[in-house]
Amino acid sequence: MMPTLGVVVLSSDGEWDTAVRGLLAQTVPPVSITVVTWVAGRPPADARVRVAHCLPTAAAAVCRREALRTPADFVACLGGHDEALPGWVEAVVTASSAAGGPGRAGVVRYGAVRLRPDGVVGGVLIPGPGPNGREGSGRAGGAGVRSGGAGPAAPWDALLSGAGLPGDGPGVAGGPVAGGSAGAGDGAPCAVRRDLLTTPAAQHAGCVAVPRLLVRQAPQGGAPAAPSAGSTAPGRRPARPALVSVVVPVRDGAATLPAQLRALAEQTYTGAVEVLVVDNGSADGTRDVAGRARAWLPGLRIVDAGGRPGEAYARNTGVAAARGDFVAFCDADDVAAPGWLSGLVAAAGGADLVGGALDVGLLSPAYADEQPVPLTEQGDFLPFARGANCAAWRDVLGTVGGWDESYRGGGEDMDLSWRAQLCGYRLAYAPDALMHYRLREGLAALARQKWNYGLSGARLYARYRHAGFARRRSSVAAANWLLLLVRLPDLVRSRRLRRRWVRYAARLAGFLAGSVRQGVLYP
Repeated sequence: MMPTLGVVVLSSDGEWDTAVRGLLAQTVPPVSITVVTWVAGRPPADARVRVAHCLPTAAAAVCRREALRTPADFVACLGGHDEALPGWVEAVVTASSAAGGPGRAGVVRYGAVRLRPDGVVGGVLIPGPGPNGREGSGRAGGAGVRSGGAGPAAPWDALLSGAGLPGDGPGVAGGPVAGGSAGAGDGAPCAVRRDLLTTPAAQHAGCVAVPRLLVRQAPQGGAPAAPSAGSTAPGRRPARPALVSVVVPVRDGAATLPAQLRALAEQTYTGAVEVLVVDNGSADGTRDVAGRARAWLPGLRIVDAGGRPGEAYARNTGVAAARGDFVAFCDADDVAAPGWLSGLVAAAGGADLVGGALDVGLLSPAYADEQPVPLTEQGDFLPFARGANCAAWRDVLGTVGGWDESYRGGGEDMDLSWRAQLCGYRLAYAPDALMHYRLREGLAALARQKWNYGLSGARLYARYRHAGFARRRSSVAAANWLLLLVRLPDLVRSRRLRRRWVRYAARLAGFLAGSVRQGVLYP
């Protein structure tokens, strides 16, 4: 028989709609939902939800009491502003069953997307395969979890650690599910077998890790500024968006931006469109160029994103200003083919995130050997939509936390695509959504780009290795370095060979530097 799951929702501010809505929307609902709060307020809107009021000092005891009262085999805890993503309950009970059912599995750990107060992703926590699901879930993994304290997470953390569950300090077993805080062990969120709360010796029953992102975790102390209220379940999409917002991040792009804006004005798509030029601190007249483009793009808006440099920051700023329910992204130095937007929208009805095609033939014809690999031929881990040509439904971006602004110079598009897919969303390829892509011309700019790609590759490995992202074998890495040494004379043989050598050398060097920074081995 499949194990069952009960949920305790801990609310320190009297708000629990986000957590309860996500639980009631589950395909396999929990057998019980109990809200524990010390703020007097309204009764629950749904008869399936029970509210237990208490004093803050009694929260741990009340959580323990309600957890023991549940008729379920396992019990988990969420904060009132946390959101259980589609499939959470099913994934947890399936994992516990596969591990031997209630008689063997003691703890089921699962991944979470940690949000900052502004609603942007602040970290990703994916449990590792270790006995406590803790391997790789700290700094190198980008979890972004903080030590537990006197905040709203502390009562549940104290309850679980006091039960003698696997871990090495307060909060480890409970992890950040209760309100965005984890203990000294940076443990993953978890569901715990109910009898462990009264039988500490049962901790040896075992721990199972589910390497998926199943909870959207609000920041400690309250809801994020941009919650995903009303988000659509994966795969349930309208055939056509009501309004498409095209976000064009740009920094000092006065020379290339006009061609892209002209191309956007000549799109064959007949639906409602708005274009947002997001200025990321330009100093070369980019805003004037964009303003003049209103002659052929009357609805164009210029959005200021000069607060800090970074494409991810500029894209998030554009999303925040956008009015559309479907958001497309392109770069200021590329040129969209006439059917670009039509291609993205055509694929959007059956997908949550869409990636288009890139072609270097028009803007960089001398570098045909550097043609980007199509989404369907990508071989590393999960496929991804490139930031220069992609689109997503707005609610998906809100649910997964948008673009991770801590990535600089590359990797943020892979991170967004992988995060979305690990949350259960579907990525589609739109080959008809063609973007003419411009490659770096100078060797210094090329080397800097590939170096950054190497850095981000190591960081992505640190974050997603427990979800299945595998590094290359050491023998392959050694062969690559040996080949680089053998081809050292290419630096003086021809411009084409020199460019190829610089590309590979910069990326391999970036892998090494990134490995040192992340504390992992990614050769």
